[in-house]
Amino acid sequence: MNAVEFLYLSQKDVVDVGLTMQEAIAIVEEVLTEHGLQAFENPPKPGIHTLKGAFIHAMPGFLPRKNAAGMKWVSGYSDNYQYGLPSIMGLIVLNDPKTGQPIAVMDGGYITALRTAAASGVSAKFLAAREAEVLGIVGTGVQGRYHLSSLKEVLPCISAVRIFDTNKSVRDGFIAFAKEQHALDIITCASARETIEGADVIVTATGHLEERVYKADWVKGGALVLPVHTRGWEQAMLTQADKFVVDDFQQFNKALGGSDGYYSPLPELYAELGEIVVGKKPGRENSTERIINLNFGMAIHDVLMASKVLERAKAKGIGMLLPLLE
Repeated sequence: MNAVEFLYLSQKDVVDVGLTMQEAIAIVEEVLTEHGLQAFENPPKPGIHTLKGAFIHAMPGFLPRKNAAGMKWVSGYSDNYQYGLPSIMGLIVLNDPKTGQPIAVMDGGYITALRTAAASGVSAKFLAAREAEVLGIVGTGVQGRYHLSSLKEVLPCISAVRIFDTNKSVRDGFIAFAKEQHALDIITCASARETIEGADVIVTATGHLEERVYKADWVKGGALVLPVHTRGWEQAMLTQADKFVVDDFQQFNKALGGSDGYYSPLPELYAELGEIVVGKKPGRENSTERIINLNFGMAIHDVLMASKVLERAKAKGIGMLLPLLE
């Protein structure tokens, strides 16, 4: 029997590969094209829940036309700041689609952060007003920062960002990041409502929420709403939106719909995002539509992005080759 080995990539290795946000957005759009064409396998996430409001999910995915297969094992614990740990941690395992052999194990936290924001970038490309100028961000942690970079990439007219966060140090960190990376008018708001009202694109990127703290009547006509962590919006935002869009309906419905889900009953779905990307359904059609796009997160994003990381790591000689079977 032949020896089996795999490449291990730490978070530093994954970062050092050098994927840009622009490249991440292109990769995610590539994945959504496959999803829109139904050329994928992405079963709904099974998981365990060791604490209330926390999760550890298994996310397998396969893109046959991209020859990419694997799984992300990811945890989300919003209170980890108390322990000096990130809220999102995980590993991605890539497998050879021909043999099933594990070919790489790498950090999944950085890829998760990048592809989550990149998915919103693709969403904004198709669903936001082209002339959008004001971005509202509730929750200025990792996803707040990455979303700023992603949305500025696809919406060059954004000139002001309104922010709200109850954690002053996190908010100050965001402001420093934004000033260093972008030429923007940064407006610190006293409430989520003040942040959301009048914004052209709205990002809610707080930790786990059960209470419905965000109101539909705060959202102006023509706005795009992007709930990064999916919860927190009152039911009226979904039912009153001109277009209700998700990334994968089967997965979203299982997690948040159904007879007793957080957003039960779900309104009629306008489209999956991939259907819009491939042109099966139009995206934004006028300047007054209120659109909400809830992306629950798809494993196929992680798998293809990890595959691109692996290609670059091999080319650059990054990572550690480890034995699995002698």
